[in-house]
Amino acid sequence: MFKLMLQFIQVAKTQNVTQAANQLCLSQPTLSHNMHKLEEKLGTKLFNRNSKGITLTSSGELLYEQAKMMQHLYENTLHKLEKHKLRHQTELKIGCGDAWWHLFVRDCVQDFRQAYPQSNITIDVGDHLQLMNLLLSDEISIFVGHEILGLAQSEDILFHPLFTSQEEVFVRQGHPLIGVNCSNEDIARFPSVDLGASKSRFAHLVQEQNEKLTSFQKRHYLQEKVKYNTNSLATAIDLLQTSDAILPYPASMKDYFARFDLVPLQMQECFSTATIGAYLHKDSQQNAESSELLAQFKVLCNNLTW
Repeated sequence: MFKLMLQFIQVAKTQNVTQAANQLCLSQPTLSHNMHKLEEKLGTKLFNRNSKGITLTSSGELLYEQAKMMQHLYENTLHKLEKHKLRHQTELKIGCGDAWWHLFVRDCVQDFRQAYPQSNITIDVGDHLQLMNLLLSDEISIFVGHEILGLAQSEDILFHPLFTSQEEVFVRQGHPLIGVNCSNEDIARFPSVDLGASKSRFAHLVQEQNEKLTSFQKRHYLQEKVKYNTNSLATAIDLLQTSDAILPYPASMKDYFARFDLVPLQMQECFSTATIGAYLHKDSQQNAESSELLAQFKVLCNNLTW
């Protein structure tokens, strides 16, 4: 029936069966037969036929107006379906740590949004173990974070190194250690802010900790030491501003922290280094959006001068 209506619209528009048939790639007898069939189905005469051609009857005029509305609705529906399909085909679900969001992931997501304005975008910002859990459950398709030392082996996860990051120890202006050439023992005397999700919640993601991790714990997070744990960067900044706590964090956030009067301590040796990279679920290798974003990360990180 809908096909007959589309043919009727063309005949009504041209008021010439032969011309309409040519435009519809039909034979003239076939189109004439179809118009007679439409009149029979509707039980009304649609055309005045004479030797000079055809004109629309009052019923034909009414049907023509309604049919054009139906055609417009149909075409609009197809357009919306195409946009819906495109939105989900190019959907991006990404995760990253606070530092990497501020430093470069935000710019890459902005470029992606401009390239795919109809796409859904989901952004999870948090701890690398929390993001790994989301990746394994397919809630995100790519995330940028620290290489997870002691990560339980998984053939489904791929890690793409991007750069090496050094950590500094940040404190408030006026902290007792400002101006001191600090050792690890000096900073161990002060409370520390641990920015990240609860380690016990995601303990299943990490195998038994290796010597490097155990040493790190012993040197900087002594059992008797006061610790503030939060998964919010804004909360961590508030804690630093209102206490003598310290926060080990990527040195590349120095300019960002300066806005809040937080500064790095002078350390006798580098506090720690870590490899930063992108984790992808193996199936996401077939995801064009994640692969495209990974390529952007690599190009941008090669040009960074931190």
